[in-house]
Amino acid sequence: MEEWNIWNEEEEVEKLEEEVKELVLECCHKWIYMFEKKQLERMPTRKLWDHAIEMKEEFVPIKEKVYPLLREEREEV
Repeated sequence: MEEWNIWNEEEEVEKLEEEVKELVLECCHKWIYMFEKKQLERMPTRKLWDHAIEMKEEFVPIKEKVYPLLREEREEV
């Protein structure tokens, strides 16, 4: 029974790859691999230019609305 499951999974993966290639422009096909599950499950490697963003001690974040809403929209939300 496991053999059938494996076969079905491989077949599904092939179908998905074909669908993706139909949806994505041909010039971008070389980057499709970047969005595979295997690639998304790993952390990117550290680089020399990676650094922490250090805030000044006197910095106080401002709490503001993301965007203004009409009264009807606020009530709906």
